[in-house]
Amino acid sequence: NGKVGKVKEFDKVRGRYDVEVEGGVTLSLRPLNLTQQCAVKVAGLQSRPQLNGRAGTIASYDEQTGRYMVLVPDSGPALALQRRKCVFAPGVRVCLCELSNVWYNGQMARICAVDRDAERYTVQCQNG
Repeated sequence: NGKVGKVKEFDKVRGRYDVEVEGGVTLSLRPLNLTQQCAVKVAGLQSRPQLNGRAGTIASYDEQTGRYMVLVPDSGPALALQRRKCVFAPGVRVCLCELSNVWYNGQMARICAVDRDAERYTVQCQNG
């Protein structure tokens, strides 16, 4: 719904985040209903190669197009980037998807390391 809030805690039993939004209201939200506003590096753009390697901030995610809206300082309006064009840093929480081992798809994970050459992440899944 476009509201901005701050995560207070994660309830492992319910699998939900408690998020405080404007006015001091706390909502209990499933991870898939949140977009983490975190730093990314732009990678692999052919139309605007001068932006590759630049840092940006995730503003939102468009589920219909599968693109992140990324704000890159001094580059104009937000960029609509495919997931593979965003490099996340260790510590970022993600929902795994489109993996060949479908058992992992849909699981929450934390990025532990990034291998830029192989274009792969090492992650720790919520379920171990």
